Amino acid sequence: MGAVTASPGECGILSQQAITRVTGLTEFSTSGTKSPTRFKYCVVSKPADTKEPVRLEIELHPDLAFSLDGLERRKVADKGAALPAGAGPGYSAIIRGEGGQPRGAFASAWTSHGTKLLSITLYQGAPGRDHQADVIEFARQLRPLLLPSES
Repeated sequence: MGAVTASPGECGILSQQAITRVTGLTEFSTSGTKSPTRFKYCVVSKPADTKEPVRLEIELHPDLAFSLDGLERRKVADKGAALPAGAGPGYSAIIRGEGGQPRGAFASAWTSHGTKLLSITLYQGAPGRDHQADVIEFARQLRPLLLPSES
């Protein structure tokens, strides 16, 4: 996928090339935070003149509403898989469309003390890509930037 945070960036953190690769969109609209130091969220969708739903959403939750046990229960309920070694605590899961076909994926990464949560949701990924691998890579590369005490 390349560097998720390479310039030119959207929402202060995401490379346009990475967005295009995972969503399949060559033209898109972003909204959200403009600074990596004050990042809260970034939403990617088709240009504003269409009624396309959100394709990619990244959120940073500074105060977790769940306990670590609660996060583990969510992982089980979502049929999630733990993030790979080196990506920190968290999990990823596939989003299935009608007929059970994979159409996206999400990843949740949290601090070891369960104080912050980074969530990446790819609602509709580019055809032919491994959507779960894409959100895992986003989590792996964004973690040091958005959860720096855990890198």
